[in-house]
Amino acid sequence: MSARTTLILFLIVATLGALILGIERYFPSAQELREIKRGPSRFEKDKVTRVEVLTAENTPLTLLREGNAWSIEAPFNDLADPQKVAALILTLDGVEWIERIHREEFDEAEWQKTGLDKPRYKVRLLAGTTVVHECWFGAPAVIENSVYIGIPEANAPGIAWYLAKSEAPAVLQIPAASWRDPKLLRLPAEVITRITLAQPSGQIVLSRENEHAPWLLEKPLKTRGSKERITELLSTILNIEITEAKDVTSSVSGVTAKEAAQTTPADEIKVSIESKTRGKSYELTLKKPADAKQAITTATTAYRKSAFTVDAKNLLSLWVSPNALRDHLLAQIDGERLDFITINSKTHPEISLRNEGGSWYLLRHGKWDAANGERVSRCLNALNTHEIMQFTADTAADLMPYGLDDPFQTITWTPSREKPVKLMFGHNADNTQFFAKYDSEPFIYRIDASLLPSLPTDGIKWKGLGAMRFTTFALRRITMSLGSNAPVILDYNPVTAQWKASRGGRDVTEEIDRVKADQLAGNLARFTVQDWAADRSDALEALKTPFLTIQVVLGEPGRTDGPVREVEIIFSPTQPNAETAFYFGQIKGDPDIFYMTRSALLQIVGDGVFKPKLVK
Repeated sequence: MSARTTLILFLIVATLGALILGIERYFPSAQELREIKRGPSRFEKDKVTRVEVLTAENTPLTLLREGNAWSIEAPFNDLADPQKVAALILTLDGVEWIERIHREEFDEAEWQKTGLDKPRYKVRLLAGTTVVHECWFGAPAVIENSVYIGIPEANAPGIAWYLAKSEAPAVLQIPAASWRDPKLLRLPAEVITRITLAQPSGQIVLSRENEHAPWLLEKPLKTRGSKERITELLSTILNIEITEAKDVTSSVSGVTAKEAAQTTPADEIKVSIESKTRGKSYELTLKKPADAKQAITTATTAYRKSAFTVDAKNLLSLWVSPNALRDHLLAQIDGERLDFITINSKTHPEISLRNEGGSWYLLRHGKWDAANGERVSRCLNALNTHEIMQFTADTAADLMPYGLDDPFQTITWTPSREKPVKLMFGHNADNTQFFAKYDSEPFIYRIDASLLPSLPTDGIKWKGLGAMRFTTFALRRITMSLGSNAPVILDYNPVTAQWKASRGGRDVTEEIDRVKADQLAGNLARFTVQDWAADRSDALEALKTPFLTIQVVLGEPGRTDGPVREVEIIFSPTQPNAETAFYFGQIKGDPDIFYMTRSALLQIVGDGVFKPKLVK
């Protein structure tokens, strides 16, 4: 082989070697490609309890989680904004590799441009004492939303460098002061079980057993609290926004609660929040804004060391009178939990109502009849929605001026497995003002008389409007007598559903319109009246000469033999010999009289059960 050939071969081999080295240097290996495809290792975000951040200037930011609350440990001590902490952890978990890079690929100037020689942020996440994630962030790269990142390798002394996509640097560049929790008190409203508003002039205490229990006003008097108004009060407290924070000396922040109470200025209010479920309490002090236009005021807390400037919007509502937090509704009755309702008055016998499986029954004439469930619902709704006009007296020393020494009416309701609750009604001597008082409470309320019609004292008003109910399978016969006309007798076979008819002893079955006959039977089977008459004298006189009599014969459902019973209904106009808008009605054997409108009566009987006659 000639020297020339040898030289050419040598140059070819050298070129191939250089090419291979270049490819290996500038193109990722198969292992690196698999690594890029797999992406960075993920961590369990919910288990992170500590976040450590160190900037290029060696300024630390340390965040610590205790339970569900995050706090700042450095560069100062305060509560942390949980939303910002969650955003940081989320973006750290969402890093995406673009490519693996190596230090030897860059000269000194190019490496400095990556920012990895002096990382802008070094971040470490820990679960307890175990490091679950560590990442160094350099400078932004030319690709949108990309950045140079260093990952200290757990099982090797070196650091793996990457070009990656990440939004974490945008979160990390937030100033340290902005990591403070901007809410003065961050707490779910449902876990709060006690609120105390303390001023030199007095104290208001509100409490409840749990989030489902009603609020009680404990001090300065013990009564029901207003759910809506206390909810508004809580909303104001829990939405106080911090606009500025300033560290205070330990001598100021270390004042005891007793010393603070003795030195509370007249224009300050101390708010104490307790959570029975969490076993914690929170105390904050606010300076009263001069007026509603004042934009900011000052606040201090026992659970945060700084002194704060806060947004003053709505804060004047904390300086509230006890009456403003009282329940302004007359009652809080859960109708689904009631067993009994009793109404007593000076004008009528006692009304007794009983709840059985969601249906109400009225004790009348010694037996339990179906009650007007709609009227019961209207009564309870009227009590639950009636606004108290005035908290007239907080003591019941003398009930006579209010007529409550001898109430003209009382209503008592008994919740299931609880004691009865009795509400009394009275009026002044002139009968111009009306008052209410619970038998078990000292408070007297002035109410509007418009409530009383919803609590009628005549038992007939509580009777169910369904005057008659039967199944058509029990129907045997319907007889209708209009005035002095011959009665129409309709015999019904419940087995074959066939009708037979006679009038004046003549068989008129062929003239029956079976659709109309079926409609009549259906209307009578669910016979409903418009209302019951309180005054029976005129009705009894009118019903001596009925305008219309309907007799229904009922037997055992589905059979044509066996015993039967008769139900007779009579109707008369409210004015003799006239087509009036209303008719009196009565079911034989029932002492009560009902009202029926002419239109409703026509809907029941229709225009008869016979086919229309052909006009020649």
